[in-house]
Amino acid sequence: MKKGNILYHKRFEYTNGEIGKKLLVVLNDPDPAKEPYLLCRVTSQEKGKLRKFGCQEDPSFFFLPAGHDFFDKDTWVQLYEIFEVEADSLLKDHFEGHLEPRGALQEMTIRQLMNCIKKIKDISGKHKKMILGKR
Repeated sequence: MKKGNILYHKRFEYTNGEIGKKLLVVLNDPDPAKEPYLLCRVTSQEKGKLRKFGCQEDPSFFFLPAGHDFFDKDTWVQLYEIFEVEADSLLKDHFEGHLEPRGALQEMTIRQLMNCIKKIKDISGKHKKMILGKR
């Protein structure tokens, strides 16, 4: 698993404790023995969001129009909430049939997403270092 991979989780636990199906994007390339994977959710629910390609600093989104990279619908990568997940937890979910790889962002999109993450204020310094730093 690496930065830019798109995962489908059938039993993703939200912050409020609810469980649902969710597409996730891997944001970092960690050394799994030392740090967790960082994941963020995506949504195709527009609900007043701006439909302008790329970085949207203020609401902390990265917008990908339908047909771009993996997504067949307009999609917003939600960067305001990042989830730390240990490698063993991801493996367990995978082997139990709850988590499966679905695709990957293109290299250019990953670079644009990383440049966006540099600008967003909702992402902690710790997470930025884990996302943008080299192993």
